[in-house]
Amino acid sequence: MTIKKLVIMGAGGFGREVHAWLLDAIKTGVCQPTGDTAWEIAGFIDDTHDALDSFQGLPPILSGINDFQPQPDTYVVCAIANPAIKKRLTESLLAKGVNFFTLIHPSAVIGTNVVIGKGTVICPLTVLSTDLQVGDFVTINSCCTIGHDALIESYCTLSGHCDVTGGVKLREGAFLGSHAVVVPNVIIGEYAVVGAGSVAIRKVAPGVTVFGVPAKRISG
Repeated sequence: MTIKKLVIMGAGGFGREVHAWLLDAIKTGVCQPTGDTAWEIAGFIDDTHDALDSFQGLPPILSGINDFQPQPDTYVVCAIANPAIKKRLTESLLAKGVNFFTLIHPSAVIGTNVVIGKGTVICPLTVLSTDLQVGDFVTINSCCTIGHDALIESYCTLSGHCDVTGGVKLREGAFLGSHAVVVPNVIIGEYAVVGAGSVAIRKVAPGVTVFGVPAKRISG
């Protein structure tokens, strides 16, 4: 039997969550055994060698992130939330020829004409409705909703319980804090931040942080 291995990039809190979601996927979802192939979680890669010392029942940290080398039948799952760091690290590993895994939790609802890019992580109870596009290495945490005709470009991160409504465009590396809402057809610029609990009702310029209801510029 061929064993395909999954390696989680990032051993912080989100990495441990991704470990749990991968276990779900192996049991019931996209990582179910097919034919003579089975999946297993080999471990983590992280630059903090003792990041998991306080936690039980987890696989080991295999190496630092930049020390990791491509291996046969091994796929990396990106568990880095910070968009800029996520881009830098994934580009470094891609240049070595590392393969990345796209994780869609079995409980996620994926509608019609939904395009999901490489290395993206979609966590439990998220809904992606219809006719929308998600780029590469996007992080969509639990219980988010993505409306029709939305565009979420590469390296974006949505924290838990975000509501991205119809026609919204999140440009590369945009970050939404927990419970953030973006109203229909609004554009969030590259590497902009919409703070937790905020409601973005108008365009947010690249690199700007907004907060509040309605969201107003606080930095950038």
